[in-house]
Parts: sequence; structure tokens; C-alpha cells
Amino acid sequence: MPKRPASENGLILFCDFDGTIATQDVGNRLFHYFSEGKSEEPVARWQADQIDSRQCLLEEAMLIKDLTEGELHQFIDGFEIDPGFAPFVALCAERGLPLYILSDGLDIYIHRLLSRYGLGELPVLANQAWLDHGRISIHWPYLNHSCGFCGNCKGYHVRRLKQPGQKALYIGDGKSDLCAVPEADFVFAKGFLAEYCRQENIEFLPFDNFSTITKLLKKNLA
Repeated sequence: MPKRPASENGLILFCDFDGTIATQDVGNRLFHYFSEGKSEEPVARWQADQIDSRQCLLEEAMLIKDLTEGELHQFIDGFEIDPGFAPFVALCAERGLPLYILSDGLDIYIHRLLSRYGLGELPVLANQAWLDHGRISIHWPYLNHSCGFCGNCKGYHVRRLKQPGQKALYIGDGKSDLCAVPEADFVFAKGFLAEYCRQENIEFLPFDNFSTITKLLKKNLA
């Protein structure tokens, strides 16, 4: 990451949600819990590249029935976000840095969890979901721009939102972040994504939490 960019507005930031902002993979845990573990089978096929993420989510959603709004909200409210994320958001706002949350998961839990922390106004680009007679229905607003592997391709969003002259910084931890990596100028990675970058000799900055990222940004934007 270059020090002291000529303009702070020369950076645009993109961030994964599950396992990155949220300390756990909320979507994975949600389907696992309400399907009594049956969702493990489609997830394993997705991880083995036998099905794409859209098919995986559809199969997971089909396993759930008779889910009430109260049950769903109670489950979502049991999750936490990284304690360093709110200060990171505050720094981005202070410095005029655009920040987008990109997810190949579902907005139904992302919006609720962010709102609980007073961060409900952040722009979220994700697959849309709602409860319909006890089942989770899903809409794919960005499917026409899919890479063929994602329901909501993060690489597409980085390409379309990054303006000429801007540098894109991407923050993520998982398989759904792979399409964003080639489009980003700087990558913060942990977990699966960090291991992928190591194996592919892709330059990245490791992080454990958002406090690490905030400190480095402050140093380079000072």
C-alpha cells in the first residue's frame, strides 16, 4: 500500500461481510442451524466447485420451512461484528473514503446486524432475501453480471464502481472474495483468502481485525 496518496479520495474501499465484518459466517450458520445440519451437503459441493454459489444458496433455502420472523431475528441477533469495524467506518467517513460492503450472502441478515450497531446506512450490495410463508425466498439483482460461479460477483462491483485514477482496496476472508482480488489494487486478507493469495503468489496484507487495518490506513493517510 503506497504511503501518503496524493488525494485521500483516490482510494475506494470494498469489504466482505461474513467472517470479515461479522466475526462468524452468519449465512452459513443460519442455514446450518435451521436445516439441522442438512445444509452441509450443498456447501461441500460448492466448496468442491461442483455447483455455483447461487445453486448452493437455493438448495440451502429449500431445506428450511416454517421459519418465523421472530426465530430469524433472534438467531441473527446472536451474532457480533468486529469491534474495530465501527472505528474503521468512522475513519472512512472522516477522510471521505467511499466504502461498500459486498456479499454473496443475503441482505436479510446483513442489514439487521449492521443496524443493531448503528451502521445501517452503509451501502450493501448483496443477494436479496425475505421470509415467505416460513421459507426464505431469494432474488439475484446482479445475476446478469455473474462470472458463472457467484450469485453476486464481487469483481463486477469493484470494476464498475472504481473510477479512473482511483485505487481499490479490498478486505475479505473467503472463497466468495476470489473474483474481487484481481480487480483490487490492495488486498487485506485472512483465513481462506490469505491462504489462496499465498498459494497464487498474490501480494496481500494480512489482518486479524479491523483495528489493524485502521492503524495502517491512518499511517498512510496522515
